[in-house]
Amino acid sequence: MSYRCSNCGYFTPRWLGKCPQCGEWNSFLLTSREESKKKEESSYSPPLSLSEIREKKLQLGNRFSTGLGEVDRVLGGGVVEGSLVLLSGDPGIGKSTLLLKIAESIAREGKKVLYASSEESLYQVYLRVERLGLDCNPPLFLLSTNSFEEVREGISSLRPQVVIVDSIQNLGRENLEFLPGSIATLRDLSSRFMEIAKKENVALFLVGHVTKEGAIAGPKVLEHLVDVVLYLEGDANHPLRLLRSMKNRFGSTQEVGILEMQEKGLIEVRDPSHYFMEDSRLTSIGTARTVWAEGKRAMVLEIQSLVHPSYFDFPRRVSLGMDLNRLHLLLAVIEKNTRLRFSRHDVYLSMVGGIKTSETALDLPVCFSLVSSRLNREINKETVYLGEVGLSGEIRPIPLLEQRVNESARMGIKRVVISSYYPSSSLPESQGEIMVVGYSTIREALEKEGLLS
Repeated sequence: MSYRCSNCGYFTPRWLGKCPQCGEWNSFLLTSREESKKKEESSYSPPLSLSEIREKKLQLGNRFSTGLGEVDRVLGGGVVEGSLVLLSGDPGIGKSTLLLKIAESIAREGKKVLYASSEESLYQVYLRVERLGLDCNPPLFLLSTNSFEEVREGISSLRPQVVIVDSIQNLGRENLEFLPGSIATLRDLSSRFMEIAKKENVALFLVGHVTKEGAIAGPKVLEHLVDVVLYLEGDANHPLRLLRSMKNRFGSTQEVGILEMQEKGLIEVRDPSHYFMEDSRLTSIGTARTVWAEGKRAMVLEIQSLVHPSYFDFPRRVSLGMDLNRLHLLLAVIEKNTRLRFSRHDVYLSMVGGIKTSETALDLPVCFSLVSSRLNREINKETVYLGEVGLSGEIRPIPLLEQRVNESARMGIKRVVISSYYPSSSLPESQGEIMVVGYSTIREALEKEGLLS
């Protein structure tokens, strides 16, 4: 006899108050180690040669669309048959809404879809279907249970092409001592769902919640056991949502999908640059345009700032969408190189559209936006600014310059301001009437662009 942690499965010959492996308190239960080692009998599949696999066509490379182009982009072209996909994100961000939309779109193409909810009743799920205005005629089947055995029985009887489990944290197994949501349970269920996906050739979606520490379902247990990891992020107070691929065995992880939450659910934003750009008739004081690159995708973005005299001894610094420490750094660089003072001014910075980014390529437009608001001078909206600003005030080259310039030309931008340190061979070719201008320092750029006299 021995003791086993009900959270992670750690064994010890004597009872302990705290598990040395996962850190849980009062989690050890008396158990027989021999019984815990018993495994269910599984059928043996002999190894096959490449020629045999080709003859039997056992490769799982067939894809089908989710009905949302932005989701297909992130998945690498669509859902792969027999794949296990994990979708994670903060509570209330729209994971269930997105999966219901995907389920309805796939079912409309004639494929059987099983949506198993472990958090809501069938009536609650149906109310969401009605609220989103989804079609009830396609072969979309709903199941409400927190038992893995019932989900497996539903898959065996229905034989669906797609299965959605929302969420895996609330699922449990019979005759399993571990609690639902524990590390051991998640690891066990993930392995069993992976086996079902591969043997039954079923595309399986799992929903995994984010913990207080920001990890998916605990210490990233699920990420190592699935084929694809998708992360849905955004601000609950803003309609914009970004769908990122953190892991993808069937495609690139350099793609991002742009979605917008509306009354009828999540819809795709097919042209993000138009979405982020404000009306050109609005004031351009404190507003600078740039091109934000996320993965392989480039999007024109506006950065706004407000610099106003402060009435307090300690001026405020507020940054929405950009690291506050980065804002402090850029303010210090501007003061050092231009002699402009911000020590008596409140500074507010915002990325239009609710974007959150840590990309240093946005340093140059942030500096232009801050100086424009500080001096109350307009910025040319026909110009985009691309460059990282160093501590000594130099403008450094940035990656993906050609993609950014091409996107600027597509949006009708006339001028692009970049670093002058690019080798001539790496500069993009002229795109229509667009003009590329290079500067070496932030002071030179501000003076020649007319913000500093």
